[in-house]
Amino acid sequence: MARSGKTLRLDSGPQRVLLVDPHQAYGSLLKKALLDNGYEVLEVLSDITRLVQRARYHEPDLLVIGIDMPEPQSVDHLVTLKKEWPLPVVMFAEKETPQIIEQIVRAGVSAFIVDDVQPQRFRSIINIAVARFREQQGLIDELEKTRHKLAERKVLEKAKGMLMQQKGLSEDEAYSSLRKMAMDKGQPIAQVAQSIIDVMSMLEGNASHG
Repeated sequence: MARSGKTLRLDSGPQRVLLVDPHQAYGSLLKKALLDNGYEVLEVLSDITRLVQRARYHEPDLLVIGIDMPEPQSVDHLVTLKKEWPLPVVMFAEKETPQIIEQIVRAGVSAFIVDDVQPQRFRSIINIAVARFREQQGLIDELEKTRHKLAERKVLEKAKGMLMQQKGLSEDEAYSSLRKMAMDKGQPIAQVAQSIIDVMSMLEGNASHG
């Protein structure tokens, strides 16, 4: 299950970084650059198949990857990470792979730097990556809220329709009845509507088998 509501620290002391270096291409250089810029390197991970597991264990603020060139296997693990433990990802690669750049972006890489490790630019690169990640997460959160509201509305409409049919109520009366039950039970109206749907569906099922 993906985490939610975790606040990323930006410019508020050292940020905690999980560094991934599958081919030992960049590890020591990136680690030194991160430490010199005030970041805390939690672990240098060489086995990318353990990426999600180690991210859950450390709960880093940021993932930095040093790699020869992006490979489909690496992208697959980043896709899983994006779903289960989303966080800003900065990837440094020695070679560009144009055919999977689009996949890298979809996998949640916030910054992709090719053949250019300049320690003096680290903080600005990371700050931009974190800001981009936050903006994307904000859009995702808004989309989820919209979907949730639409789902609740469908449940409410279905429950109203059932009450109208079963009890001969008008639409306003059905809604008022739902709202009163929600207030009496101290529950959200969508939860009460779902309970009514469940009960009435069960009763209809029993009646059809009777």
